[in-house]
Amino acid sequence: MDLRYGRGLSENTVRAYRADLMRFFEYHSAEDPLAGFTVSGIRGFLRHETARGVESRSLSRELSTLRTFGNWLMETGRHDANPARLVAMPRTSPGLPGFLSIAEVKQVLETYDLSTILGVRNRAIVEILYGAGLRAAEAASLSVSGLDIGARQVTVTGKGNRERIVPLPEPTCRYIDRWLSRRSELVGDGAEDPGTLFVSVRGRKLDPRDIRRIVAFGVGRAARAAGATPHTFRHSFATHLLDNGADLRAVQDMLGHASLSTTQMYTHLTMERLRQAYRKAHPRGKE
Repeated sequence: MDLRYGRGLSENTVRAYRADLMRFFEYHSAEDPLAGFTVSGIRGFLRHETARGVESRSLSRELSTLRTFGNWLMETGRHDANPARLVAMPRTSPGLPGFLSIAEVKQVLETYDLSTILGVRNRAIVEILYGAGLRAAEAASLSVSGLDIGARQVTVTGKGNRERIVPLPEPTCRYIDRWLSRRSELVGDGAEDPGTLFVSVRGRKLDPRDIRRIVAFGVGRAARAAGATPHTFRHSFATHLLDNGADLRAVQDMLGHASLSTTQMYTHLTMERLRQAYRKAHPRGKE
């Protein structure tokens, strides 16, 4: 409750924190749940996670969860110290995000059958994932009232309940408008309208998992885009903007990144593409 309401974290983040803590407690399996919350107990847990193949990024998140938990224990008087603060963060490799080419994005978009209402809805969902660079949870939570087709923009509530306004390209607006003309068919007269832009066949708000399944359906029918997820379309959005000269801070604002350093990973991705093109095309690129 403190994480969800007191700290304003998203439901997905709270769910991840809860899962991390459950793994920690299951590892120690003591009668006293705090018996293993020591420096050695935390290090032992991280070694166990490493042995079972957990990647460094996930290890860092688990330790971050334990640090947050330790802070809460101190703030509420349940513990007089936070041993998780004495454990060093695992080293993580930066890793560049995957992305699709414009042709690959188009191939996925064209897999949805626009003769059906669900095909129209699903096309609009993937259009806005790519057209506005949204996370799956953000797309699921978009409200009809936050959409301004005339101004070609949408209000998005991102991580930490931070709102941002993102412009929409004309093709995305066209497919969203097409979906809006049929949305009422899924929100029956007797059902309570959830107010979200996208709804299920029963007229309910979609879950981020629904968004992932919708993307997986299109990707599964587009061989050139194998393995793509909703986040791949977000990465593609950012990469294509920067490739075409967009300002880094403008891209930061559109993605809803709190830190510019998070957005800068896309500049590394773009530079790597330029280096590859240089090595392939320049007469001395392979020397």
